Amino acid sequence: MDKQLPTAACDQIAAAFRGRIGFHIEDLTTGITHEHNADQRFPTASVCKVPVMIELFRQVEIGTLSLDARYRLQGGISTHGSGMLKLMEDAPELTLRDYCRLMIGVSDNMATDFLLGVVGLESVNATLDAMGFPNTRTSVTLGRYHYRMFGMDDVPCNRENDALQQKRADTHGTDFNSISFQDSLENNVATPRDMGNILKQLHAGEIVSPQASAAMIEMLKLCNDRRMIPRDIKPEVPIAHKIGSSGRIKGDIGLVFLPTGPLVVSAFALASDDSVRGDEAIAEIARLAVETFSPESIR
Repeated sequence: MDKQLPTAACDQIAAAFRGRIGFHIEDLTTGITHEHNADQRFPTASVCKVPVMIELFRQVEIGTLSLDARYRLQGGISTHGSGMLKLMEDAPELTLRDYCRLMIGVSDNMATDFLLGVVGLESVNATLDAMGFPNTRTSVTLGRYHYRMFGMDDVPCNRENDALQQKRADTHGTDFNSISFQDSLENNVATPRDMGNILKQLHAGEIVSPQASAAMIEMLKLCNDRRMIPRDIKPEVPIAHKIGSSGRIKGDIGLVFLPTGPLVVSAFALASDDSVRGDEAIAEIARLAVETFSPESIR
């Protein structure tokens, strides 16, 4: 009997979700696909780091940069949010490859903003345009993205203003009407279908080059957060993915390498309030999809 995605169950999760949710699921072996709000733009949180990685590898491919080149971490970079570099008192000197590994593996925000300074925000979005993804943008650094949540749209990103941001967070809380929570192209946004197609093209070796595509998939396998797509999947099943999580914003996009073949899961959620668990909704959608094609891959 031919496999079919559990469309009704997935749609029920979407219908019950308090807020906005969208997903693109595609089995690359059979072409079976199911979508919900797949062309809507969603704020991405750290999923925006995937286009940064693509632009880095593109510039390496044309010879502008080298992954082996060493750069010292410096400049106006916010220490806010996830990562390890903020723990270091002395500015480290790392290769671009290691900055990228930190950006993807542990979602290091400082590594991301440093790489954005190297490759250029404009170049990231120009490449997305050339790839045919005008509704997916990495338009601001992670420092600026977080500052905007607290009315600090224009102040420089530095440690002094990081302290001011924390003070505003403690006294006023997050502004959920800020641009960081909107689907504006001036924010870091993506559509589920765009990100699904990026993953599909990576698997086909069509982004930058076959060698670069394979290297980027290996980078995505370093992602160590198992809250969403990997939550109910056995640890031995390889997953190349990148999560995003910033309060009410949740997202995870990935290639799940099942025994039956690769499965694309691209999902984003924007909750209506702090009690709504977008990560759990995404994890459940991923579980249902994986269970359809490879029930033995579920924990």
